[in-house]
Amino acid sequence: NSDSIYAYDEWDIVEEDFKVENNARSETVFALGNGYMGMRGNFEEGYSGPLGTGNEGTYINGFYESEAISYGEIAYGYPEKGQTMLNVANGKIIKLFIEDEEFDMLSGEVLDYKRTLSLKDGILKRSLIWRSPSGKEVKIEIKRLISFQNKHLAAINYEVTSLNFHGRIKLISALDGNVSNVISENDPRVGSSFNGSVLSLKDSKIEKSFAALLQTTKQTKFSLACAMENEIDTENSYQLKNSKKGSRVEIHYLVDGEKDKKITLTKYISYITSRDYAKENLVKRAKDILDKSRADGFNSIYKAQKAFLLKYWKNADVVIKGDPALQQGIRFNIFHLLQSVGRDGKTNIAAKGLTGEGYEGHYFWDTEIYMLPFFLLHHPEISRKLLEYRYNTLDKARKRARQMSHNKGALYPWRTIDGEECSAYYPAGTAQYHINADIAFAIKRYMEATGDIEFLTLYGGEILFETARLWSDLGEFIEGKGNKFCINSVTGPDEYTAIVNNNCYTNLMAKENLEYAYEAALWMKKNKNEAYIDLVEKLDLKEKELLLWKKAADNMYIPYNQGLGLYPQDDSFFDKAIWDFENTPSEKYPLLIHYHPLVIYRYQVCKQADLVLALFLLSDKFTIDEKKKNYDYYEGITTHDSSLSSCIFSIVASDIGYKQKAYEYFMNTARMDLDDYHGNTKDGIHAANMAGALMCVVNGFAGLRINEEGISFKPYIPEKWQEYSFKIFYRGRVIELRVDKKKVIYELLEGKEVEINHFGQKLLLKEKNKISLEIGA
Repeated sequence: NSDSIYAYDEWDIVEEDFKVENNARSETVFALGNGYMGMRGNFEEGYSGPLGTGNEGTYINGFYESEAISYGEIAYGYPEKGQTMLNVANGKIIKLFIEDEEFDMLSGEVLDYKRTLSLKDGILKRSLIWRSPSGKEVKIEIKRLISFQNKHLAAINYEVTSLNFHGRIKLISALDGNVSNVISENDPRVGSSFNGSVLSLKDSKIEKSFAALLQTTKQTKFSLACAMENEIDTENSYQLKNSKKGSRVEIHYLVDGEKDKKITLTKYISYITSRDYAKENLVKRAKDILDKSRADGFNSIYKAQKAFLLKYWKNADVVIKGDPALQQGIRFNIFHLLQSVGRDGKTNIAAKGLTGEGYEGHYFWDTEIYMLPFFLLHHPEISRKLLEYRYNTLDKARKRARQMSHNKGALYPWRTIDGEECSAYYPAGTAQYHINADIAFAIKRYMEATGDIEFLTLYGGEILFETARLWSDLGEFIEGKGNKFCINSVTGPDEYTAIVNNNCYTNLMAKENLEYAYEAALWMKKNKNEAYIDLVEKLDLKEKELLLWKKAADNMYIPYNQGLGLYPQDDSFFDKAIWDFENTPSEKYPLLIHYHPLVIYRYQVCKQADLVLALFLLSDKFTIDEKKKNYDYYEGITTHDSSLSSCIFSIVASDIGYKQKAYEYFMNTARMDLDDYHGNTKDGIHAANMAGALMCVVNGFAGLRINEEGISFKPYIPEKWQEYSFKIFYRGRVIELRVDKKKVIYELLEGKEVEINHFGQKLLLKEKNKISLEIGA
């Protein structure tokens, strides 16, 4: 970690030196968001560096434009429309002129500089002293926040003080709707195919210190209001002017500056869309939010932000003693996950959060397998909202199932924003049927951790039944496989192996999906009969379907090679040659950018943990020997070209006692974005990896497992640490676990007494009562 460009601090990310070559990456690192909107860490005054070293970005979760996907050769059932999260109006702009010299980080001289992202307070600060080309010096201090309490609100507090002159100081606060998305070059992970702006101006308003833009997308017909209210605080005389030109509105403050006298501009910004409210009321609603915010004042909004985060950190924090860089990395990840997650049941978590345009703002199965479990540990209500999003898009999944010739059931998309499949490359997209099982698995995990019966009867049951129906239609009892239930022509999580028969991960997870749907149906029938009958009528569900789910689950074909004692990733996996790793130069990774997919598909080579992921998720279905043997084999052929991979290898390594490996893989995840391990932090954070890093600690080092049997731990401490601790929510209780070099302490902080399992030994935890055990005992 010695080469980090940010100072080590356990609660702050600090940049003490501005360099052009770090700019794009820092824009991602210093991004702010609240799950609804996100702003990259761009400078208020803009950026004049070389093209490609910065990307001005503001995003609204779920606010997208669609366009027809153009295929050279089309076939039936290909997705028709792509979806791209839009870069929306830039509301961050505050330009500063000292007499006629414009403040710019790359002109004049920056004498003193510090930028800090405070993870504890949820605020971004920048303070600097700037000497203009003619020698005038000013001190500039800026605070920016995006409110967690009011999802439509952001605020900037901008202070400027003249240090050595009297003279005109001009501040221009602007909204600019003339924005566009990054254009994708040769990397499928980056940017969109839109050229130029896709937002058209419907209206602009400017009145005294208030201004607003109303824009509409061309295809999806969504409307967006971006509005600002400005307030100047100065003892000096000033003039207020404004200007309106196309999609840009500006408010100018011309202040007669005096040496050592501070001028403060506070800018309140609101974003609101027709996905939330009626189109005709957007500007009015935005103005109401801003009027209230101005009346409350910046300090009051900042105080509310701190209070919100105090509560969040109380349960979400993971404390690591003995490695400040690691502690910083872990907290950075925890903070960014909160900034990324939609909490309204209508939106989800994009692969890059709201920090950049990689993957076009799409939601993947990363949510259910990586990020939802993270929130489930300490804020289960957020996990529920993520599952409600899947319920709210269930009709589109049903529609997709019909397109794919399934008469019943639902097929969830691989990539989406509004619930429709928008991956044009079906071998790695639509063929990933495992998404259905991943969502069902997340429901099972959610129910095991919360016991939330209301969720099961209102939403969960219906998703479970519709996903189970799909498996029963997709698979067949194949005579040549001993009449076992086989699932052919699918792609598992490993995108370097596509369209195979009996992907082991998929079959194992489908079995789990079918079993759980069957059990849930029996449970509802017995305990929530009215709700069950309603659901059966709604879905026209027949008793014989339930029996088919049970039969398919009991007879699921799981590929296994007796001779090798290994689970092949799929039926034909071991019939392929192993990729020539020895003669593949390092600059040819990731393989997907340098080789045609067919070339990769012909070999045994994995982009990410596939079977190894099953060893973690379905841990109790394998013996330790099976885990070791399969881990050893697959480790040798996995490139980890996916950021979803290292954390899973770390967790399973912990499980099988490979402690050194577990730690090394964990170190690949903990500071991936802070230290830019993949060289693409500029395109946005790796949200699933961030959650994965936390799973390495909680599910890996502490060995946490929650299933129908209850809650269990197998904790150990990495050699380099002195202590670590975290809290977990389990069925209305809060349990704290603390591990140091000698002992493990379990404490029940809230809720009724509960039995936990420690290395197979049952312990009864009572409230406010600690149980201390020697490590390993």
